Amino acid sequence: MNKYRDKSDFEINKAVAVSLGYTAEYENESVTVFRNNNGGMPLVVSATADSPDNFDPCNKPADAMPIVIEHKICMAYDVFAEEHDGGSWVAQPAYGFSDERVRSDNYYRAAMICFLMMKDTENEKVGGSVEIK
Repeated sequence: MNKYRDKSDFEINKAVAVSLGYTAEYENESVTVFRNNNGGMPLVVSATADSPDNFDPCNKPADAMPIVIEHKICMAYDVFAEEHDGGSWVAQPAYGFSDERVRSDNYYRAAMICFLMMKDTENEKVGGSVEIK
């Protein structure tokens, strides 16, 4: 079961930030400001703001593609998508997690959900997890 399927982009983006090592510094219902554990610039995840500073890997290639490349997430387009529920884009790890496939009509969202599922699998092996609020 894909526990991320019914989550909003905002919730997925926040979970990606946490998986990348950021900690929530400020949060309300529509904005979360994260700090990297090593300091540096804050990372802003907003449900409403469409600003260039907003971290939005579910929709922004500049935020998503470094994650896709670093974690070797393979993307493919399913031309027979009408036969499947869940969308035309299929994301899958290049190796090691062969049973984990994600479908979405949004390329970047599929990749980010795949990334989170990969992280969940890693965390299960070491006894941790990423919590989505």
